[in-house]
Parts: sequence; structure tokens; C-alpha cells
Amino acid sequence: MDETIPDYERFERRQLATDRDTGMDSLCIDESLADDLVEDLRAAGVIDVIPAEQLLAHSPSGEVFESNQALAYFHEGWAAAKARNDE
Repeated sequence: MDETIPDYERFERRQLATDRDTGMDSLCIDESLADDLVEDLRAAGVIDVIPAEQLLAHSPSGEVFESNQALAYFHEGWAAAKARNDE
């Protein structure tokens, strides 16, 4: 190991290598995909709409969002964490 490289740089390199090794792609949800996902979740009863405040409530977690895209990102992460815990 090269002792001239600072500890933080070695740590960052290990983290990057670990991230690459996970094989998971980063999540990218555009507005159109977010709209479709939110509509599907509304139909499934996972999301409640609060019309007076123009908010979306994620029923299983109780979190509230102002945009479809924010809710879609949250739900995908929430679902992935739940699936991992259920294993």
C-alpha cells in the first residue's frame, strides 16, 4: 500500500470500488415515469392525496411530499429497504 496517499483518499477509493462492485444502477426517475408510478400507487391505495394543501401522503410510512418525483424516489427507496429487510 502506498503510504504517500492520504487516508481519506484511500477510503474514497475503497468506497468507489465497493459501489462499483454492488452492481446496482443508480435510480433515475423522470417526471413522466414519476407521474405513472404515483398514479399506480394511488390506484393501489398506497398514496393519499391532501388536496387542500396540494400534498401527497405515502400511507405506509406517513411521509408527505409536494411533488410526484420526490414521492417516487422515496417510494422506490422505501420499497427496496423493505424488500431487503423481508429477506
